[in-house]
Amino acid sequence: MLIHPTKLLSVLFFVSFSIHAAVTAKLDQSTIYQGEKLTLTIETDQTNQDRPDLRALQKDYVLLSTKKVTLSSHSTNTIITKNRWVLSLRPIGDGEKIIPPIKVGTEISPEVSLFVLPAEQNPHPSEGALRPIYLDVELDKDEAYINAQVILSARIFHLSPLPDNMNLSQPESIDALIKPLEEQKKYSTVVSGQRYTVTENNYAIFPREEGSIEISPLFLSATLTNGNLLELNSPPQIISVLPPTFSSSNTLWLPAQSVHLEDNVPDLNHIAVGDSFTRIISMEAEGIPASALPSLSVLKNELADIKLLNVVLEEQMTEHGVVSQRTEELLITPLETGEVTLPAIDIPWWNTQTDQGQTASLASKVISTSIQAKPKVSNELQSNDSINNEGDRPKDTSELLIWLLTAISIVSVLGWIYSFNKLRLLQNISKHNEEQLAQEQTMRKQVATEIAERNTFQALSMACNQNNPAITQLRLIEWAQSFWNDPLLLSLEQVCENAKNQTLNFLIVDLEQHLYSESPELWRGDLLLDAIDKLRKRQQKRLDMQAGDNHLSYQNP
Repeated sequence: MLIHPTKLLSVLFFVSFSIHAAVTAKLDQSTIYQGEKLTLTIETDQTNQDRPDLRALQKDYVLLSTKKVTLSSHSTNTIITKNRWVLSLRPIGDGEKIIPPIKVGTEISPEVSLFVLPAEQNPHPSEGALRPIYLDVELDKDEAYINAQVILSARIFHLSPLPDNMNLSQPESIDALIKPLEEQKKYSTVVSGQRYTVTENNYAIFPREEGSIEISPLFLSATLTNGNLLELNSPPQIISVLPPTFSSSNTLWLPAQSVHLEDNVPDLNHIAVGDSFTRIISMEAEGIPASALPSLSVLKNELADIKLLNVVLEEQMTEHGVVSQRTEELLITPLETGEVTLPAIDIPWWNTQTDQGQTASLASKVISTSIQAKPKVSNELQSNDSINNEGDRPKDTSELLIWLLTAISIVSVLGWIYSFNKLRLLQNISKHNEEQLAQEQTMRKQVATEIAERNTFQALSMACNQNNPAITQLRLIEWAQSFWNDPLLLSLEQVCENAKNQTLNFLIVDLEQHLYSESPELWRGDLLLDAIDKLRKRQQKRLDMQAGDNHLSYQNP
């Protein structure tokens, strides 16, 4: 059977159109290293203007760029037009992958195979290629007040699991207190089109000195799967430390994100004199270490005995920083009838988020006291036998009257003797109570003085350990005022006069020489701190011996 040439030409044209109408997909390379780019070319000769549906690529690829090119070719009596899309892609992850079928109009391209090798196996990484591991260190702020919290984050970005021998150093600084925060975090993120695993460590930094302080670089070392040793280090971090907004030896500087006070004093309408109850005061602050929280309790009260039973300091590490708590347990015993007023507690602090001063307060408490009623003891004398029996009734009423007057006289004498002894006993008890009250007031003052001395000695120790002569001078005078209970002690010369210690005098002279000379030699504060510590121990030994003597004299007046 012969086919007409015109019909044959029509059939060949239709077959040719069907073949050219198929969508093709082609990669410029079938094997690449992780982090490198590849080019995908999609081509069709459909005459419509439909764009490729690229949503199938979103899961495993990052689309970096796309470009459309229209190509025309001429043959005998025909014009063939093709649409070509050139896509720049970066695979996410490594291993065997495919370019999924992509729909263009009514046609679908075939899938294309691809193999992605790990980035650390690339012997000749190109410039700009993704690194298999890198370290990023940053501060949440580069300016902060003295003692205020700054968060340092150290993040390790890695394409493959970290080697077991990976080691990351911790930040250090002689001018700041540094505390590691919550446990190490792990999460994933996409950087420059590549999905990384991030291992993150966070630290809370509390600057101790004004000016510019430096946080040491962090060092990362690890052995990769190909046996190569990787060593990375971050640049040092610089923090500009601002001075307190107000400065006074009697003013507390407490920079924090929030401060909250709580009190558990029960609603006591009446309490008997001499009965005790427990009061617990707690303070919670965000963004400051527990060691910086101040004393909360007022131990002095004219109408009540207040004893500090216990102090508990706690710290909770969160991803946002340190949350500290100070809890004080008090034993309160009213001494007199009336109303005992527990004064209000006001803690001034500086809000680092709003950059303004605030006050955390507890309102004053008023407790009514009264004398506890004691059971009455009946002293009435009752006759066991009737005096007057009908058989023994006196014959003469005058004799009965004499006996009655004699009995009244005896009872009166006995009552006077009893009253005299009772009055003397009450006087002795009153004198004993006054002596005990005076002793307890002395002990309360001593406890308050000891707390102040410990706090100032802690600040002095910090300055000596930092080998800072200027700060040590200030802290030494503050400690001496508390140690000798002398607010008028204002110079190092007066410290020497009170100490009467030749070694300490020599070390103070050495401190002054470093203060007022330009000697490049580093001043060391460990010897001065050791001499002061010995002085404190000798003073405590004398106080313990004196307390023992007082106790013996009190027991045997």
